[in-house]
Amino acid sequence: MNEKQPSSACDIVVSHILNKIASGDLKTGDKLDAERDLSAKLNISRATIREAIKVLNYLGFVDSTQGSGNYVTDTYFNSVASIMSVLYQRGSYNEDDFTIFRQMLELQAFDIAITKASDEQKNELLQTSKLLSVCSDDLLIQSLDKRFHFILVESSYNELLLLNYRALSLVIDRYIHDTLYNNVKIKDPKFQKMAAIHQQIAQALADGAVERGRKAIIDHFNYAIN
Repeated sequence: MNEKQPSSACDIVVSHILNKIASGDLKTGDKLDAERDLSAKLNISRATIREAIKVLNYLGFVDSTQGSGNYVTDTYFNSVASIMSVLYQRGSYNEDDFTIFRQMLELQAFDIAITKASDEQKNELLQTSKLLSVCSDDLLIQSLDKRFHFILVESSYNELLLLNYRALSLVIDRYIHDTLYNNVKIKDPKFQKMAAIHQQIAQALADGAVERGRKAIIDHFNYAIN
């Protein structure tokens, strides 16, 4: 039986900081100990401490501001987006795969939001859907559409769903341009139908109508990929 290999010094530093974040000892916005203090505490060279900080920067757990220090951040969805981006660019998944994944996220978020969404979130969804139906500016339409779907997922208060949704949105914005929700045009004959579907989703959430809302979300993504 193989013995467990010892962790590298860099791994020890990364694990030490991640454990402090996981335990709540370090919260978003908190400043990490100075490199020299971490070096002394862990008995690890400052060069290795800097290497570990770079890893945490890449993963999105730490933000390093030149001359200011290292701070805990919550942009780790960027690392998830990076993985998704590589999978997309290498051809492992196509546009439809990402659209289906987004549909699954939003269906699950809607199910949870039925009981957790605040009145403010429900009202904002309704107002945003109404603006979508009367807006005539393409860029504003795209902005409103993104806001609508973000509120829907945010209303679930499920951080894992929100993490994946943010990462997925980054990939869609950077690489995927063939979906309707990225190329909504006021002249598109599907536009009025899509605007009506947004209103149906918002109204279903406000009414607590699970099946009606799920059907509207499925209809939305059927239009996006067909």
